[in-house]
Amino acid sequence: MSEATKAIAKLRQDKLNPQYRPMIFVVAPFTEVVKGNSTSLKAVRSYCRFVYQHGGIPVCPQLYLPQFINLHRSKEFQVAAFINIVMLTKCAEVWSFGNSTHDMRYFIRLAKRKNKNIRYFNTEMEVH
Repeated sequence: MSEATKAIAKLRQDKLNPQYRPMIFVVAPFTEVVKGNSTSLKAVRSYCRFVYQHGGIPVCPQLYLPQFINLHRSKEFQVAAFINIVMLTKCAEVWSFGNSTHDMRYFIRLAKRKNKNIRYFNTEMEVH
């Protein structure tokens, strides 16, 4: 059984609904995805798929927010930052993928302040 499967099983423990899926905040390179870097975008989508396949609900702001928020406008960027905090707070855990970037370190610090359990995976989605 993989570490991801064990983690999700632990989060499902004591839940009455057998279909329960915990929300997992996905930490991955943010800036490159927002810029439209196709390699980064594909990687982040695969991380979300990984969370989903192991029984979680992936929460990934860099895939979601640019659909309706212009992150190049200061005021909208500030709103997006607030939304990120709210979304992270609602998640059961935080899973970080790949080598840490400046953007990712921000989310990790935030998760630590919110007392969230953080799991680290490499780009091949193995425990790091």
